[in-house]
Amino acid sequence: MWTIKELENKIKESSKKITIVFAEGKQEKILENAKMLVEKDLAKVILLFNSKDEIPQNLNSNIEAISISDFDKSKMLDKILEVRKGKLNESDAKKLIEQRNYFGVMMMKLNLADAMVCGLEYTTADTLRPALQIIKTNPNYSIASSVFLMSRESESYVFTDCAFNVDPNSEQLAEIASMAASFAKNLNEKNVQVALLSYSSIGSGMGPSVDKVQNALKNLNSKTYDNILFDGEMQFDTAFDKSVRDKKYPNSKITKVSPDVFVFPDLNAGNIGYKIAQRLGGFQAAGPFILGLNKPVNDLSRGATLEDIFQTSIVTIFSAMTSEEQK
Repeated sequence: MWTIKELENKIKESSKKITIVFAEGKQEKILENAKMLVEKDLAKVILLFNSKDEIPQNLNSNIEAISISDFDKSKMLDKILEVRKGKLNESDAKKLIEQRNYFGVMMMKLNLADAMVCGLEYTTADTLRPALQIIKTNPNYSIASSVFLMSRESESYVFTDCAFNVDPNSEQLAEIASMAASFAKNLNEKNVQVALLSYSSIGSGMGPSVDKVQNALKNLNSKTYDNILFDGEMQFDTAFDKSVRDKKYPNSKITKVSPDVFVFPDLNAGNIGYKIAQRLGGFQAAGPFILGLNKPVNDLSRGATLEDIFQTSIVTIFSAMTSEEQK
């Protein structure tokens, strides 16, 4: 898979210039990140502010700053009432588009921006709610999902779903696996191999959770995917270590030393798993990146470092660029 630096180079090589909006323009780290993006000529950057008074006087001239209180929101109001017809009255709609998280998503809906990053001030729920309500999920999926890009030296893996779906059913788990595999493929992974994880390896354990993973695999294997294979159910050591897999599951379709994508059966397992890999295993965790939306909206941890924000921005820009190229 491409590294963040390689993605950065791919973005520079592209003739398509992505416009990315950041809902939290006042945040110092967002300002620094925006400066880096425009100085490297990686994207057109829009920062949102509540009023003109919040806009820094020394803001880089290549960064567009929008004061929501001074912006003509008539088209936004019409569009959000159209999209949320029957679910939102005009008074409530006006209040929503005064909020930077909703304003940013409405910019995307009106094609004034291609992507958004948010989360230093807003919770994950407040970042995703407007995206799900207005941008909505891709017609190919019934849900949105999330991935972390886990890297350590030359190793790179995709973990899913570690931030979003609490207890997906088997059909949803199959969609989560499919989205993560496509994400890895877009990052230039060749012949993507995906392991569906469980506390059971090929029937060694029993229970509803095992049944769910087995049924998800049946669902995936009933469809045709180009250069992607899925296998499971298997314990993490079986998936990760070929020598263990050769003993526990000698007929596994996974031929690489380790699969490219690890699919956790629920949010408990996924969230705990990626944090163990991060804290004990020394892996860097970039993300979460939200998959399945019609346009990319990505969430930041409220404790995100400048490096975290830059990496999330690069993947978000690349995702928007790839989406545009595939249209």
